[in-house]
Amino acid sequence: MKKLLHLCAAVISASVITTTTTAAEDYPRQPVTIVVPYAPGGVTDVYGRIIADYLGRQWKVPVIVKNEAGGGTMIGTSAVARSEPDGNTILLTSYAYTSNPILRKDLSYDKDAFRPVMLLGNSRNMLVVSARSDLHTLDDVVAKAKKSPGNLRLASSGIASSPHVAAELWARAVGVQITHVPYRGTSPAMNDVFAGEVDGIFDGPSAMPNVKAGKLRAIAIASEKPHPFAPGVPTFRELGVDLVFGSWFGFLVPKGTPDAIVDKLNADLRHAVEDPTVKAAIDKTGLLLSVGSPEQFSDFLDYESERLQKLAKTSADLRLQ
Repeated sequence: MKKLLHLCAAVISASVITTTTTAAEDYPRQPVTIVVPYAPGGVTDVYGRIIADYLGRQWKVPVIVKNEAGGGTMIGTSAVARSEPDGNTILLTSYAYTSNPILRKDLSYDKDAFRPVMLLGNSRNMLVVSARSDLHTLDDVVAKAKKSPGNLRLASSGIASSPHVAAELWARAVGVQITHVPYRGTSPAMNDVFAGEVDGIFDGPSAMPNVKAGKLRAIAIASEKPHPFAPGVPTFRELGVDLVFGSWFGFLVPKGTPDAIVDKLNADLRHAVEDPTVKAAIDKTGLLLSVGSPEQFSDFLDYESERLQKLAKTSADLRLQ
C-alpha cells in the first residue's frame, strides 16, 4: 500500500512538473498586458511601451500597455493583484510599490500579493523648475520656501511616490515646510511645472531633454557624485545639503505565478534590455540599468523597504496618512 501511495505521489508530482514546464514553453499563448499605474507620457510609460513593442515582436502575440493611474499607484497595482497568476498580466511600477505599504494606512492590496520578476534600473531625483521661473539657484528655492510655511509648491507623480518622498526629505534637510501637490503621474505634474502652476518637482535625469530644450531649469540632483546623464547639474551635497535619493523601476507578477513562467519572463525581459533600440530609448531617460534575477530583485525590494521603514520612524514628515 505504501509503495502504491509513493508511486501515485510520484506520478502526480511528475505530472505537475510536466504541466508547468509545458505551460512555460507555450507561454504566452494569448495577449499580455503590462499595467503601468501612472498616466500616459511619464517615464514608466516610456519603459513599458518600448519593452512591450520588443516582446510583442518576439512572442508574436499582442503586448498591450494599460495605464491605470490614480490612488498613488494603488488602482493599477490592485488590478494586477486581482488578476490570474498566469503571466498574462504584468505590473511595471516604481518607488511607490515599496513606500505605499509603509507610509499609507489605506493600502488596497496585500503587500505580499506579488512575485518580483526583474529590476529594470535605478535613477536619482533632480529638482527642476520652469525655465520661466525666477528661481535660478538652490538658494532661491530655499528663500522662497522660507518666506512663509507652504509657500513653495512642489509637485509629484502621486502620494508616496519617489518625487514626493524626495521633496519631504529635502524640506526636512533644509528646515522648511512645503506644499505637496500630487498628480496621477509625472506627465500631468510636469505640464503644470512648465506652466508655472507649481514651483517644481523632484524628477529624474529623464527631465534633461526638457532642460536642454529650455523648458526646465535644473537646480540640483540627489546623487552621490555628478550624474553621467545630468552633466553640469550640481549635486545637493556639492551645495551643502546631504541628500542622496532616487527611484527604481521593475516588473512584478501576481503571487502564485509558476516559477517557470517567472524565469521565462525574466530571461525575455533581459533580452529586451539588451536590444540596441530598447537600450537607446532607456538611455535617453538617464536610467542606470541594473537588471538581475527575480531573487536579486526580491532582495533589493527588502533592502529598500527596510531603509524607508527606518527613515519613517525618525521623520514625522514621511507619515503621510
